[in-house]
Amino acid sequence: MSIFNLQKMAKLLYNSYKINIFLALFFGILLFSLVSLLLQLYPCKAFADEEPYYIGNRKCRLCHFEYFKEWENDPHANAFVRLGRMQNNPYCLKCHTTGYRGPQGFVSEKITPQLRGVQCEACHGPGSKHKDNPEDERALPIGRKIDYQSVCIKCHDRNWTPEFNYEKYRKGIEHKIEPKKEKGTSLR
Repeated sequence: MSIFNLQKMAKLLYNSYKINIFLALFFGILLFSLVSLLLQLYPCKAFADEEPYYIGNRKCRLCHFEYFKEWENDPHANAFVRLGRMQNNPYCLKCHTTGYRGPQGFVSEKITPQLRGVQCEACHGPGSKHKDNPEDERALPIGRKIDYQSVCIKCHDRNWTPEFNYEKYRKGIEHKIEPKKEKGTSLR
């Protein structure tokens, strides 16, 4: 076997190697594109049922500005600030922040400052699905479907607020603005 034949064989192998890489990349990209297209056409239930997560009232105010302005004057808005030196106490954070230990809820003042205080989602539930699709009744925050008293007494219990009377205090936290009724939903 001559050197010329070895060079020819090496060149042939090198060229076939380049072709194999090209084909692998081509079919890889084609497969990825097809899978992406199929997921868009036929969404996977695992992705469709993503758990709602906390988005913060800055997002809520984009559509519900009148309620946001009302909340700014509510003592719940400053619940985190009132903690003072206790702002890192996990026992306090569950009631003085929004979504503490929940899906994308409050972690710390440095990581999730947008969830300080008791915001919309503390009562109404995580708003991510509602923000993404406000017309979908299934995307409404859970706060429309639950007993508000049970939400309040999670924090306003006998240990921390012994004088708490839901019927009395409810009048102070109810929205003063008449809400726009959304199709098929019940309000408080």
